[in-house]
Amino acid sequence: MTRRSLALGLTATAALFVVTGCGSDDSPRADTTTQVSAPQVGLAPFTAAPAAPLSGTPLDRDALQRAALTLSELPADFDIVPDPVDDLGLAPAPESSEADKSSTDPAVCAQVLAPIATQAAGSVADLSDMFTGPDFTSIDQDSASYADGAAAAAFEKLQTTLAGCAEYSGTDADGTTITYRVGGASDPNVGDASFAFRIITESGGFTLVADAIVAAVGTTLTQVSATAPSPIAPDVLHSMASAAADRLRAQTP
Repeated sequence: MTRRSLALGLTATAALFVVTGCGSDDSPRADTTTQVSAPQVGLAPFTAAPAAPLSGTPLDRDALQRAALTLSELPADFDIVPDPVDDLGLAPAPESSEADKSSTDPAVCAQVLAPIATQAAGSVADLSDMFTGPDFTSIDQDSASYADGAAAAAFEKLQTTLAGCAEYSGTDADGTTITYRVGGASDPNVGDASFAFRIITESGGFTLVADAIVAAVGTTLTQVSATAPSPIAPDVLHSMASAAADRLRAQTP
């Protein structure tokens, strides 16, 4: 899950509003506002979950790839988003440019939407996969494996960032203002240790809801998130996170 994907989703949702809200003066127009306006989604305070002793042998990138979720474990009508570098052979995008107006205030809260390996440096291997679905929905899986002793610290660091960023704001690459609210969810009980959270992202009257579960299996952390104009069904997210943990368990020596 990245801030770019949330911002692109907001842009797409805004485009949907423009298309569905327009019509000729002679044709009847239904009130489509309820289809794209901000859903009334609540947030509970985020509470950190203790990490059990996380030990074991870290996984390399090939093992993380074998453990990654497949389309068969996702809801229907989702497709893989190809990686521009690994799958399409394109040159890596520059980290910043003069035209990029993206920002986060406070700056540390940009870590909320960063890959696990970026938030907690020192991973042995990491992997990110993105899937896109109908009605401007997306599912992301992000994994990072650590040497024995570092996984628990990474697990804690992710939660420390979330706890300190209950509300923050920023801009996308075009300078459009985006606001973020972060809250917690009940313990998903996945893997050796886990926690769940929700991010509500708003811009120009449009809203996206990202629900995520972070689970540790041995010394590997994986995050499964689903982003859409309305929240994903909790049992669907839990099923994907459980499948991700099971696949990691099968790869762990």
